[in-house]
Amino acid sequence: MKCLQFLEAALALFVVASFAGCEKSSALPKVGSDPDAPAAGCNLLLITLDTTRADHLGCYGWQRASTPALDALAQTGTRFEHAYANVPITLASHASMLTGTRPPEHGVRDNGRFALGKELPTLAEVFKSHGYQTAAFIGSSMLDSRYGLNRGFDTYDDQMPRPASGPPYLERRGDLVCSSAVAWLDEHHDKPFMCWVHFFDPHAPYEPPKEFFERTKDPYDGEIAFMDANVGRLLKWLDEKHLRDKTLVVVVGDHGESLGEHGYDWHALLVYDSTLHVPLIISLPGLLPKQQVCAQLAGVSDVMPTVLDLMGWETPGDVTGRSLEPVLRGGPVEPISIYAETEFPCYAFGWSPLQCLIGEQWTYIRAPKCELYDRRADPKELTNLAEARPDVAARLEAELTRIEESMVIRQPANVELDAETQRALAGLGYVGAPAPPDSVAVRRNPMEMLGVVRDFDEAKVLLEEKRSEEAIAALEPLAKASPQSFVIFDLLGKAYATAGRFDEARYALLDALALAPTSSKTYLNLAHVLSVQGRVPDAIDACRKAIENAPTPPEAQPMLQQLQASRTAQQQQIAAAQQKWSQYPSPEAALILSSLLDIADEADEAVAALRAAIERYPGNASLLNALAWLKATSGTATVRDGAEALRLAQEASRLEPDDSNYLDTVAAAYAEAGRFEEAVATMDRAIALAAGNAPTAVPTLRFRRDLYASKRVFRMP
Repeated sequence: MKCLQFLEAALALFVVASFAGCEKSSALPKVGSDPDAPAAGCNLLLITLDTTRADHLGCYGWQRASTPALDALAQTGTRFEHAYANVPITLASHASMLTGTRPPEHGVRDNGRFALGKELPTLAEVFKSHGYQTAAFIGSSMLDSRYGLNRGFDTYDDQMPRPASGPPYLERRGDLVCSSAVAWLDEHHDKPFMCWVHFFDPHAPYEPPKEFFERTKDPYDGEIAFMDANVGRLLKWLDEKHLRDKTLVVVVGDHGESLGEHGYDWHALLVYDSTLHVPLIISLPGLLPKQQVCAQLAGVSDVMPTVLDLMGWETPGDVTGRSLEPVLRGGPVEPISIYAETEFPCYAFGWSPLQCLIGEQWTYIRAPKCELYDRRADPKELTNLAEARPDVAARLEAELTRIEESMVIRQPANVELDAETQRALAGLGYVGAPAPPDSVAVRRNPMEMLGVVRDFDEAKVLLEEKRSEEAIAALEPLAKASPQSFVIFDLLGKAYATAGRFDEARYALLDALALAPTSSKTYLNLAHVLSVQGRVPDAIDACRKAIENAPTPPEAQPMLQQLQASRTAQQQQIAAAQQKWSQYPSPEAALILSSLLDIADEADEAVAALRAAIERYPGNASLLNALAWLKATSGTATVRDGAEALRLAQEASRLEPDDSNYLDTVAAAYAEAGRFEEAVATMDRAIALAAGNAPTAVPTLRFRRDLYASKRVFRMP
């Protein structure tokens, strides 16, 4: 028993001593004391450059660049000529940097909707476990702490500037990020530190300070020049504190930018060299070689294992990136292909995701139409050789499959897209449904849909400028070209509503909800449309759906209360109309009563009121037409009867042959009876009549004609 107690006590002492050893900075080795770990005991300054193409830096050969700080840094260390992001999306790429894993392995596949789970250790957690002070200074709300990258940081400065009123800005300029970082470094430089500084400036919209635009004559290059100036401030601080030879500096881009190449301006949708090729510079003067250029492939997920190897620490077993430490010491590493992907097309538009394999010579893109490029002969990736070289394509597809099968797939934590986050994502060009639609049988190739993306972006601007009819004209063809895209129907519904075309708005919003049944904001927009149409019970139902589905828009609860008050007023109106009909019966009184009953979701009572009126006033075209319309279009299934609707509508139209309103009802009755060709022909006659005597009705009539042409019926709510 005493022996067992002794062992237990010894084990407890060992655990405590081990933990204490990890936390105390005094246990750190002296800088330069370990030839096998050249950065042992050093600080780490990790600088990430958002949306920065490698080929737009001077040290990578861009003649118009104004990047003296980064160019000088490259001279003091190793510049990787062929470094690639694993994903062209800010949050997902930084998750790869900080965990040493690829997107399927860490689970963060898109901005805004996911947070890094707790299964994988982060670079900051490893540094903190070795006694380092850790801090991060973030340039964009896309990386704020809710997304899980803050783990391991003592300080995580993700506070965006806030205007006098309204939500915070989406980003903060590089000079503000740099100033915050320098202030922290001034207070903490006397102990070993890990400091991550994220610059977001080159991300669209490109709005560099005037001085830097004039220096480069290009807004994108101007943003990079401004960022470079702030990188220079950080490096100058190291020099002033005599820490340059005691600080491992790693500069890496998270993704590139298309800038019009391949017909695309931004980055998240495609996986070409323009969106994935990033700068990577590693420098530690005196302890690592300088003026070195590495031509071997490197991936963003290689950053973590490389840093840990240089520090002399064990790399966590879940890391799948490889250490580039042998290259930094002048040796080779085994050639390996880089895995990359983008799920953004699926989340944003319901299109196909893309997977990519980048080798020393070839880039292979798995897509609905696969692509193969020989980057040595075709660095701009303009000639697809997938059909000309099927042997290479098949070999790379097999390699890509093997890599995917080797991955341990992890699920991220979900993040609710609150209204502020949705605005932030939209403001930075990231759009999408709450979740990608599962019902889409065939995923479209993003490369074939670039015109849709361009026109959609233009339509958003038109709607922001209150040019709703122009936005509608731009969006209607997109809805036909991409019927799987929630965002198109959602925006089209808003445009119709802004233009006062509420039936069309309702249909577009319902189509959007068919693709994304949990979109609370879309339900709220639908509630607004229904309330304008007087259909208060249906509006209440839609508003309750908005409240049931997270995140609840803040305006939903007040709207529900207002609608409930309107419901009370509506019941009072019905009571007054019933009294008027009973006291002073007339066709007009019956029409008013039936209309109020219909929009109050009392369709059976509306039909009864019209039948009673027709008995009193047989042959009245207005009453016959109203009853036919209910029978053809009511949202209450027990009310609809295509055959009776057609008989009533034709009788009314014979009495009023030159009225487009009556022909509209005949067409609806044909559609309800399944006779769509006759519905279209009848609606053509109605449109021709309306063009002469009721032109404001023409857009609505055309909308219904298009429904019938696509073999869809028109339904009231």
